Amino acid sequence: MLSRYTICNSDVDRYMRMLRASFPNQHGAWAMLIVPFLIGMFAAKPNWTHLWLALAWFAAYCTSFAVLQWVKTGKEWVYKQPCLIYGRAFVLFAAILLFLRPDVWWMGAVMLPLFRVNMWYAKRKEERHLGNDIIAVAQFCWMLIIAFEVGGGTDWGLAWRAFAVCMLYFVGAVLYVKTMIREKGSPTYYAASLSVHLIAAIAAGLMISPWVAVPYGVLFLRAVWMPNMKVTVRQVGLGEIAFVVATTGVLIAAL
Repeated sequence: MLSRYTICNSDVDRYMRMLRASFPNQHGAWAMLIVPFLIGMFAAKPNWTHLWLALAWFAAYCTSFAVLQWVKTGKEWVYKQPCLIYGRAFVLFAAILLFLRPDVWWMGAVMLPLFRVNMWYAKRKEERHLGNDIIAVAQFCWMLIIAFEVGGGTDWGLAWRAFAVCMLYFVGAVLYVKTMIREKGSPTYYAASLSVHLIAAIAAGLMISPWVAVPYGVLFLRAVWMPNMKVTVRQVGLGEIAFVVATTGVLIAAL
């Protein structure tokens, strides 16, 4: 009995270690996972179907992360089991979602060709490439449109404007983080970051509300000054959390 119990516990521990090793650990990506979903939901009307959409979205992200790590490293023994566990959860939640809203299937299918591009970058071990980042941002922001549809939204002009402003925010954030870490000192990335932030601030004011332009303007000033300052990676991450919470709150309030 003791040996059988020990073996059982050992298996559980092994599975838990595998899941922890394959659990997404990119904090910026978690913001991209959550923020567009919330904006799309509140731009329409929250309902219980959003719960199943959120669970399916969470499981899909965890599955995709494990798949990309598998493709990148080739370590089947590490990532196969997490892919199966997260994948089964996704199938379950997606099945319930599609039972309730079968008309949104094509919206999820739109992401598949984009995910193939992510796999291509992962295979080349170039997942930090700017092109891959932008493709990922597009997928995350597309959830805004899906959440809006699930919420029965009717003002599609507002939805697409929110999508554009959300895209600009996260592309700007990607460029800003690169100027702070991997591309620090690069005049090309610095200029690109400032350009996107300035366009985002103007677009937010014109397309959503002048009030939304205020936090976007602050983000532009951050992109101007912060790359010239000495800060740690942890400080950059904590700052991004504060900025994304504040900006998202103002954006949702303005919808």
